[in-house]
Amino acid sequence: MTKEVREGFWQDEEGNWHPERRSGKDRRKESGGDYPHAERRRFFRRKADRELYERDHKQMISDALNEFAKEHGGRL
Repeated sequence: MTKEVREGFWQDEEGNWHPERRSGKDRRKESGGDYPHAERRRFFRRKADRELYERDHKQMISDALNEFAKEHGGRL
C-alpha cells in the first residue's frame, strides 16, 4: 500500500484532501547572511539579552547611587 502525496495539499484523518494554507516559501531555509539560521537566531537572542541586561543594570546602579546619596546627606 502506497501513501499518496499531493503537492500543496494535506490529508485529514478521514482521508479528505485540503489545500495547504501555509505560505509557499520556507523562511527557515533563507539564511539572510553568511551564517546559518540557527546562528542568526542566537545572535539576535544574545543582542536582545544584552540590551535588557544593560537597561536593567543601569536602573539598578542608578537606584543604588540614589539610596547611597540619601544615606550620606545627598553627597556621593
